[in-house]
Amino acid sequence: EVSITLRLVVHSTELCVVPLYVVCDGHDGRFQAPEGTDNSLDSACRRIALGAHLVQSLYAEKLLEKGLPRKTFQVENDLDPGSPTCRVLHSQLTMSEARKLKQEDLWEFIGREIMTSPIASEKRKYLAILSCTFWDGTKVVADPALGGGGLALLGSGTLHTWPESLSQLIHCFTDQRKMPPGLLDNSCFRGTFAGCLSTSLGSVCHEVGHMFNLGHTPTGIMSRGFDNVERVFLSVPSPQVKGCAKVDDTNNLILVPCLSISSSTLPTVGKPERASCPASETSEDDFTSFTSACAAILAHHKWFNNETSETSTVTYDPIRNLVSSEAGLKVVQLRGSSGSVIKSWELGSKSPHKHLILPRLKVPHATLVAINSFGSILSQQI
Repeated sequence: EVSITLRLVVHSTELCVVPLYVVCDGHDGRFQAPEGTDNSLDSACRRIALGAHLVQSLYAEKLLEKGLPRKTFQVENDLDPGSPTCRVLHSQLTMSEARKLKQEDLWEFIGREIMTSPIASEKRKYLAILSCTFWDGTKVVADPALGGGGLALLGSGTLHTWPESLSQLIHCFTDQRKMPPGLLDNSCFRGTFAGCLSTSLGSVCHEVGHMFNLGHTPTGIMSRGFDNVERVFLSVPSPQVKGCAKVDDTNNLILVPCLSISSSTLPTVGKPERASCPASETSEDDFTSFTSACAAILAHHKWFNNETSETSTVTYDPIRNLVSSEAGLKVVQLRGSSGSVIKSWELGSKSPHKHLILPRLKVPHATLVAINSFGSILSQQI
């Protein structure tokens, strides 16, 4: 007999993540799935709601692994138990239109719809799954995987592999059935239902990371380690390809650039180019860690803490190449055009580091990202 004590502490905050199922105009909300599988709108919402909580749990455990307190974001239902565990947004975009758009255009269109809808709020971020993703046997359409600002938008091509309830979790993560040709196999070369669940849920973890201002890293969740999130939830990993990742001809991990967009205004998105992140020789037990800098950003992020009335901005002086904050800097990073972290400084907690002089680096289109002890973030191209 094993006794387990669970302790739930909800932040004193109005900041939350809203799980969202986006149904296109003229679409009934049924996602692509094997015959006999419940693919109704209600089923989709149950799967997405549980998925959001799994991601929430993963973030807390990964911070703990780095020696930090368990912290994570709140979903809307945590703060308001009377709210839906997953909301439905009926888009004005038709199914045929959605299936013709590039993922960047889908992200921008859905983002603008959200911010002009009744659920719009600067105190919310949105984890959205698109209903009309379709695999025709040769290619997949309406299958975005982009995150930034206030929106992480992903497709529903393998949503049928997600559990609807916690009791189904182990079965789904160990389901070694082969994915039939008529359904999308996004499993990182594993070809199984379990592999598709691990990759797709891991992709959500990755894009949510971009929502919380994380860049691409050489290893872990913000690289291609997200393919292996099953290892977080299973004591014995299911069969898989070790270090599962898609590589190009130069042995580089292929990642889509993260987006840097304001959740309140959602301005026009520039077309990002496909980018590569160098493969790492570092060995990880489960491939799903956050780097210490990523963990520090999350630990100080406003969305991971109680709200406070204290404010302090982060500023950058381009003449002196100086980053400053009276509250004390915690993490300062330079990132490339693809969102990959090029240089990172973690400033400890023993005494406030109010200033940091950056070295003169020749990095084209570099972005400066810095967070202070109050969770205020500066993101600026330099």
